[in-house]
Amino acid sequence: MANPQTPLVLQPMRHLQTGRTPDLWHAASWMVCGVVLILWGLRLWGYGTLTPLVAVPSVALIAWGLALLVWHGGRQESPKTMQWILGITLVLTLVALGVWSYTQMLTIPAYGTDEMAFDQYAAQLWLHGIDPYGRSLAAAFSRYQVSPNGYTWTLTGDPVTLLSYPALSFEVYVPFLLMGWSTQLAVWMNVAFWGAGLVLLVWGVPRPVKPLIVVLASLSVYIGYAVGGVTDALFVPFLVLAARAWDRYPQRRGWDVLWGPLWFGLAMGIKQTPWVLFPFLLAGIAFEGRSGSGRWRNGLVPALRYAIISGTVFLIPNLPFILANPIAWVHGILAPLISPTVPSGQGLITLSLFLGLGGGSLFAYTVLSLIVLFGLLALYILTYPRMKGWTFLLPSLALFFATRSFGSYLVMLIPSALMALVTTTHPPIKRLARRTLWAVSGIGIAIAGGVVVALGSQSPFGMRLVGVHTTGQLATVDQVKVSMHNTTNRPTRPYFTADIGGTLTAFWNRLSGPALLPAHATATYTLAAPNFYAQPPLTGGFQIVAFTARTKTLSHTTAYVPTTWHIALSPDAVNHPVPYGHTLTLTAQILNRFDQPVPASGVPIYLGQIIYAQRGLQYGQALVNSGYPGETPMTTLTNPQGQAVFTIRDVRRENDPVSFEANLVNSQDYYPYGYSQIVPVRFGH
Repeated sequence: MANPQTPLVLQPMRHLQTGRTPDLWHAASWMVCGVVLILWGLRLWGYGTLTPLVAVPSVALIAWGLALLVWHGGRQESPKTMQWILGITLVLTLVALGVWSYTQMLTIPAYGTDEMAFDQYAAQLWLHGIDPYGRSLAAAFSRYQVSPNGYTWTLTGDPVTLLSYPALSFEVYVPFLLMGWSTQLAVWMNVAFWGAGLVLLVWGVPRPVKPLIVVLASLSVYIGYAVGGVTDALFVPFLVLAARAWDRYPQRRGWDVLWGPLWFGLAMGIKQTPWVLFPFLLAGIAFEGRSGSGRWRNGLVPALRYAIISGTVFLIPNLPFILANPIAWVHGILAPLISPTVPSGQGLITLSLFLGLGGGSLFAYTVLSLIVLFGLLALYILTYPRMKGWTFLLPSLALFFATRSFGSYLVMLIPSALMALVTTTHPPIKRLARRTLWAVSGIGIAIAGGVVVALGSQSPFGMRLVGVHTTGQLATVDQVKVSMHNTTNRPTRPYFTADIGGTLTAFWNRLSGPALLPAHATATYTLAAPNFYAQPPLTGGFQIVAFTARTKTLSHTTAYVPTTWHIALSPDAVNHPVPYGHTLTLTAQILNRFDQPVPASGVPIYLGQIIYAQRGLQYGQALVNSGYPGETPMTTLTNPQGQAVFTIRDVRRENDPVSFEANLVNSQDYYPYGYSQIVPVRFGH
């Protein structure tokens, strides 16, 4: 029988801590860890020309990764040796994370999201005695160079400019701002907190699991979120500490009762995601306290104590703002839950955004996510301890069904869930009673019904893209024409945006078309991109999306791919000067999206020439086919193989190479597309 007084130990997995684990599992864990370190080294290697010193950690990481592959677990090493090996591995991983993050900041110094910019700007305001809640933070966009594609938009096309998080989300920046550190502070904070979460995980999990923590923390999704502007990394270390052996909380006494709720309260003070965990955790603590004596009082008392301590820790950093302006504070921290923001993310809403399933009621998604949340909580309580191992992960399932279900909501709880899984006890699972099975079935039916309603609600508009206007050689779409049909029985006001690869741009300007589309009416809208960031590239697909603010719906066109063909020039490079008067032949071949030749005859291909001089663009004076000097573009029809041949010569001395580029032209909307690579040619003696 396990010793009930042994603290912070996973009893069923004790063999993992004592080393009595299969040799193959042990070796495989370290080999995977070695592969990850090699990948870190390869990732850094590409930045050697940007910052030559990265060659040192790159070589060190690859060498140590190879050593781990050869060593594959060191089954005979002493615990002290194992600690040294793990320590070196952990330090190298942290160095890799820091160096790679530095290279990303050099490459793209702009902040990637509004949430990161708002947090740092709010901290700056507070240092100057200004309450950031209820105040527009729009100045943060330009201050931290946030692209409009990184804004959060409402259904009417207005950017969200209010602080939408608890106070600790920006108060963590204050000590560093006081020390004079402001450059890229938010990015470094994300990276540092993610690294701290890695260290805490390695410290807290059983020994055979430790190398896999390095693998988890090195995944691209996590390090990309940290550098890209997702501030969820700030609560990860606190949530990891709160998750460790949480089921032993009812047995703790003295100062130990602060261990879990202190960290959980800090996590809740940074962002709203941990809030969803709270009822599951309190229910689990109540069950654990009751399990020893069978009395509910022994479970409810520690659960209530946990709630009071966590709530107090949450409120303390927020107290100054509650006292100053309670309405603005409440509106701010509840903004992500109540604001009419556009739907987005990688959850179930994707089916409405891309496939047109549902969209007639965004409110149905909100109701569905609540059904799932409370249904999971009911399942958790009814079947406890069957779902105990996933206490810190279950809320992610509810967030999957929300209108805004970003990937960060789905993966940032995994580190704490892993800590909870391997540091809690897991008693034998008993068979469920018949009435419990009926209740579980009822919850499942309710969730399935919610999914049917959310995906079955018809979009209010039938939309069809009927024309595009491009920027020519810039190869973007700056204007579109959309045919709209209102399928509802009431006049409806649409607000338009473009979806480019899952990113909703700034809302497009309506140049023509009725602001209020009458019931069952059809109209054509001319829409213009508001800025360069909102212009879809010709090389990828996009769709136009329409929202309604009053009824909270979405509609969209089918995906539009402006280009399916493109041109390749052969030869693709001319590495030696071409003497004056000599002829050069360039062959343009039509290719499909898989770079396979397209045997289309009679298709006009346009070849242009230009000189990219140091002081600006200049016209080249080469003769192409039978044209006159400098004539551009020259047109040639393709042969049955889909090829067009251009003969080129130059009789004039040029100080700079003449650059040639071929393209196609859309036969309906007459926009150029399918640009080839650029082939510079230097003419000389």
